[in-house]
Amino acid sequence: MIDERWQDIYASRQTNKILTGELNAIERVKIGGDEAKECAVVFYNGAKVLIPFEEMGLPREDVTIVRSMIGAEIDFVVRGIDTDREIAVGSRKFAMALRRKLELPKHNVGDIIQIRIDAVGKNSVIAEVYGVEVRIPKEDIDYGYIDNINDLLQVGDKVQAKITELDIEKGIIKVSVKETKPNPFLTVGTKYVKGGEYLGTVKGVKRYGYFVNLEQGIDVLCPNTYWKDMPKRGDKVTVRITYIDKNKQYVSGILKRIIRKA
Repeated sequence: MIDERWQDIYASRQTNKILTGELNAIERVKIGGDEAKECAVVFYNGAKVLIPFEEMGLPREDVTIVRSMIGAEIDFVVRGIDTDREIAVGSRKFAMALRRKLELPKHNVGDIIQIRIDAVGKNSVIAEVYGVEVRIPKEDIDYGYIDNINDLLQVGDKVQAKITELDIEKGIIKVSVKETKPNPFLTVGTKYVKGGEYLGTVKGVKRYGYFVNLEQGIDVLCPNTYWKDMPKRGDKVTVRITYIDKNKQYVSGILKRIIRKA
């Protein structure tokens, strides 16, 4: 009788059933008669599944890329089972190809879908979207200034996104997380006025100035001050708005004073 933990494993090998699990580790393992290979490791219902780097479906076999994906949920299809060592060997690349074939044709530009975050970088995230790895830049994640993407998205997150471009034949898809959210700039002209002074929070400190957050998606860019006690990230401040451009989604102003330190 097949161990209950292994039922899905055997079903995947026999029928190409796509399984989904969390990428838990990286190991260098000898598979079959081959020399040791770098492998991603998924513990699926207690069963150990090895996915060689060449089967990860990545642009290059780089341990840094795979390491950044630890904690992400990935698809795989089992390609082999070693009963003596109680391990299975899987292919994410094969599973992604199946997803592209089965899922992409069901969708159109404008559809709202769920995506999985595989990796988070300084200026973008990598998401798995129906078998396609998609890079989503900062400007397509949310409105306003983003100091640290990890404040909004983390590896393993499942979020809603809107399809903005789709070429099924070439397997190309682009998505925007931002476009699933209300646009705060639609009402910025009625809520805030030029010359008004507003309470905000210092969200970013850059060489060229400060970003002061008034609400989600609305940030005021202020030039550097030369105060003795300089504002820091998280400080509550007042800012006077000097310019609003709804079309460019841009607001600038001047820092007036610190209300409360972070």
